[in-house]
Amino acid sequence: MEEDKKEEVVVEKEETITTEEAEKPEEKSSEERDREFKAMHASKKFFEEKASKEESARKELEVKLNKIKEAGGKPTLDVEDYIDISASLEGLDQREKERLAKEHKLTGRSLTEIRKDEDFLLWQSAYRQDVEKKRLTLAPSGKQSESDRPRSLSQRLASASMADKEKILTEAGLYKTVRPRADRTIIGG
Repeated sequence: MEEDKKEEVVVEKEETITTEEAEKPEEKSSEERDREFKAMHASKKFFEEKASKEESARKELEVKLNKIKEAGGKPTLDVEDYIDISASLEGLDQREKERLAKEHKLTGRSLTEIRKDEDFLLWQSAYRQDVEKKRLTLAPSGKQSESDRPRSLSQRLASASMADKEKILTEAGLYKTVRPRADRTIIGG
């Protein structure tokens, strides 16, 4: 019976929590409030600076777009632009150039910036390794001398003596030596 009473007491204590105690906000010190205020102010300032940079970039693009529209819809390139493009494409094969052009169209970044980008460099190294691997497996070795290269049967027979020809044909299984028979006699000898 005493155990039943103890359980009832515990239950009653849990139920006696008032809503006022549960809803009381936690009191923060002035230092904590100052830190929170400074953090909010810094993040606000960061986003304002970022927004102003984006706005200036948007205005620059609008100016470029207006110049293109005034020129008849086609962009004009200066000599510096041509030099930059040729320097950016120097040393690349056709597939690498196509990759640069595609990424330039998608992102609008300059070719030199894309070429220095880590993603492009990783792709380029993997692509070049693949090309080198294919080149080595498909290309015959040019290190063999002319005498080491295998020659066809007709090439070997063309430059061989009669004894060598018999030997070559025997090795190929195309010539059998005549065995002398005991019942035959050699005439003229």
